[in-house]
Amino acid sequence: MYERRTKEAPSIPPPPRGTMGSTRPPSDVRIGDFVYLDGVYHRVQDMRSAGTAAHRVLIFAGREPLIMREARITYRPIDFR
Repeated sequence: MYERRTKEAPSIPPPPRGTMGSTRPPSDVRIGDFVYLDGVYHRVQDMRSAGTAAHRVLIFAGREPLIMREARITYRPIDFR
């Protein structure tokens, strides 16, 4: 049976200024990219390989590491060279 929504979906805050969002596989994520986790954008400080190019361990400052196993939206700083 259909139930009416009593709350609106939580809104996602705008991405960091000067960044461009794109869906990237784990092999295309770079140090310095922003990833949206738990309601906050976290900057990738370092990363490690997790056995294959399809898996990466992303390391953030002040947060536990994330094992990235599938493509997700990341925000990369725009290069104005």
